[in-house]
Amino acid sequence: MAFLVARFVNHHLGDAVSKLNSKVHSVTTVSDLTLLGQELESEGETLKFGELEAIFGEFSGLVTRIRDVAVGREMLEFEIKVLERFIITSEAIRDWKERVGYLLNEVNKVMPAYALFCVFQVEEDGYDIEIFWSAPPTAATRSTMELIVRQQIKDEKLRCSSEAAIMIIHNITNESAPLLELARDEIELETKSLYLDMPQIGGVVGIGVQSQIMADPIRSLVINSILTTLLNVIGSIKAIYKYTKDLEYYATRDPLTNLFNQRVFWELLGYEIGRAERHHQQFGVLVIDLDNFKHINDTYGHLVGDKYLVQIADTIHASLRLGDILARYGGDEFAIVLPDADHEQVHMVANRIREAMEAMTLVTADGSKIRGTASIGYAVCPDHATTAKDLFLFADNMTYKAKSLGKNCIVVPTNDDVVEVFQKSSDMSRLLLNALEEKQVVPYFQPIVTSDGQVVVCNEVLCRVLVGDQVIPASEFIEIAEKLGVVSRLDAILMEKVFAQAQADAYDGYLFINLSPKSLILKEFVPSVIKLSNQYQIAHDKVVFEITERETVKNMTLLEQFVQDLKLEGFKFAIDDFGSGFSSFQYIRRLPIDFVKIEGMFVLNMLNDPKDKAFVKTLAVLAREFGIKTIAEYIESEELLQAVRELGIDLAQGYYTGRPEATIRKTTKG
Repeated sequence: MAFLVARFVNHHLGDAVSKLNSKVHSVTTVSDLTLLGQELESEGETLKFGELEAIFGEFSGLVTRIRDVAVGREMLEFEIKVLERFIITSEAIRDWKERVGYLLNEVNKVMPAYALFCVFQVEEDGYDIEIFWSAPPTAATRSTMELIVRQQIKDEKLRCSSEAAIMIIHNITNESAPLLELARDEIELETKSLYLDMPQIGGVVGIGVQSQIMADPIRSLVINSILTTLLNVIGSIKAIYKYTKDLEYYATRDPLTNLFNQRVFWELLGYEIGRAERHHQQFGVLVIDLDNFKHINDTYGHLVGDKYLVQIADTIHASLRLGDILARYGGDEFAIVLPDADHEQVHMVANRIREAMEAMTLVTADGSKIRGTASIGYAVCPDHATTAKDLFLFADNMTYKAKSLGKNCIVVPTNDDVVEVFQKSSDMSRLLLNALEEKQVVPYFQPIVTSDGQVVVCNEVLCRVLVGDQVIPASEFIEIAEKLGVVSRLDAILMEKVFAQAQADAYDGYLFINLSPKSLILKEFVPSVIKLSNQYQIAHDKVVFEITERETVKNMTLLEQFVQDLKLEGFKFAIDDFGSGFSSFQYIRRLPIDFVKIEGMFVLNMLNDPKDKAFVKTLAVLAREFGIKTIAEYIESEELLQAVRELGIDLAQGYYTGRPEATIRKTTKG
C-alpha cells in the first residue's frame, strides 16, 4: 500500500515539476511571458494537490506581474529602430509633408502603421489636420478616419467654434499601393493619439498613429514615447519650414506695404540695365517722395500714417503698367523701374500717378480727410545715366528739385540738370578727398540700452565728415567713397578717432563699428585693428564689428576666415539688419556671432501688424537658441520699447532711447 501511495505521489509530483520546469525554460523574451500567461489562464487542469495548485497559481500571478512591467530587448531595439529615423536635415525642411510621408514609410519598416495624423492650431479656435496614409484609403475608410479624428478633438476639449473651423487634408505616401480598407472598429482599436493642452512649436497640438501594434500594452507604452518624439520632430520641421518661408518673403518685401524692398529694387534695376543694353532699349526710373508725410504722422499718429502709406502704395500700383517694378525705397519714398519706356512714356506714367494721388482720400476715424500729393523725379537710361547708382542719383535729385518748386509736381529733366547733378557729385568727391586728407572725419555715437531703457551698455559708431562748419552724414557720401575706393581709409581714420575718444573718456562699454565688406580683402586690416586697440588700451572684447546683412557676402569661406581671425584676438561680431536678407541662417549657423540687430522696419511696424510682431519674436527666439544677444532697432516710442521688452529682446536702439551725438554716452543709468 505504501509502495502504491509513494508511486502515485511521485508520478503526479514529477509531472507537475516537469511541467513547471518546461514552462520556466520556455521563457526567453518578454513576448514569451505574454504567451505563457495566456496558456496558464486557459489551462483548467487539476494538479491533485492543493499545494501544487497554489504554487502554480502564484507562478501564474508572477508571470502576469512581470509581463506588465517588463520591457524586453526586442522592444528597446524596436524603439531605437523607429527613433533613429527621426533626423531633421536641410532637405527635410524644403518640403515638410514629404518628410512626414518619409517618416511614415520608415515606421512601416519596423511596425505596420496604416496612417499618421497631425493636428495644427492655425487660429485661436481653428485647426488643420494633416492625415498621411501609407496607402490610398477607400472613400469609406477616409470618411471614417475623419469622423474619428473630429471626435477625438471634441473629446480632448480643444477650443473649436464649429465643424467648419477644422480643415482636414489627406496625403498619400504611396499612390501605387493597393487600396486600404478598414472598418470603424479596426481604426478605433488601433489608433493611438497624443494631445497637448497648448500649441507647441509649429502650432502642433496633437499627433496620432493608426497601427496594429496597439493591442500590446508594452508596445503601446513604447509607441507613446515614439509619438512624443514625432510630435517634436514634425512640429520642428513645420516651424522651421514656416519661419524659412517668412524669412524668404520678408527678405524681398517691405513688411508694411508688401511692395519690393530697397534691396530687391537695386537687384532688379541692375538686371534691367543689362537687359536694356542687350536689346538697345530705353527704360525709366521714377522716384516719388510724399509731400508733408511728417505732418500727417505728427498730427494723426503713426497708425494713420501707416494706413496712408498702404493706400498710397495701392494707388501707385494701380497706376502702373503690367511689368513695371514698384518698391518702397524708404520711409516715405517709393522707387519704380519702367521697362521699355522712352521720355514720353515715363512722363505719362508719372503724371498718371500724380493725378491718382491727387484724387485719393484717406478718411480717419474722427472723419478727417487726408489727401495725398507727391514730388516726382525721373531719369531715362541711357540718356541721363548708364549705371544703377547714377540713374537713381539723378532721379532722386529731380525729386528734390520738384519739392523746391512747390511740391505736387513732376520735373522734366534738361541737359542742364544732367550737368548740375553730376557736377554736384564731382564736388562731393573733391570735398570728401579733402576731408580725408585733413582727417576731418568725426565719429558720432548712438547709445544702445537695455530693453527696460535704464542702462546704456553699448554705443554704435556713426561716421560724419566735417566740411567747413557743416557736418555731413554718411548717407550723403558713402556711395561716392565706395566709387573712389577710399572706404577702407575712411574706416581707419574713424576707428583711430573712436579709440582715442574712448580712452580719453575712460569708456568701458561696447563699441559697435560698422564694417565695410571691402575690409575683408585687406590683409592689413586685422593687424591695424589690433595695433590701434593696443595703442589706445581698448579691450578687444569691447569692440563689436557689425556685418550688414543687406550686403550679402558671396565668398562665405573668406568671411568665415576673416571673422575667425578677429575672434581669435577677442573681438566680437554683430549682424545688422538681421532678417532682411536670405543669409540670416547662414550667418548665425556658420559664424561665431555675439549680437544680432533685428531689422528695424519689422520692429517699427510690429505694433500695427501681428505678422511683423510674430516675425520679430521668431528672430528673437532663433537668436536666443544660438546664445546670441538681440538688439531691436528703430525704437521711437515707449510703446515700442515695452513691446520688445515683452518679447524678451535684450537691448534697444532708436531715437527714443538716444539720438546720435558727438560724445559717448557713458554706461550708467539714464
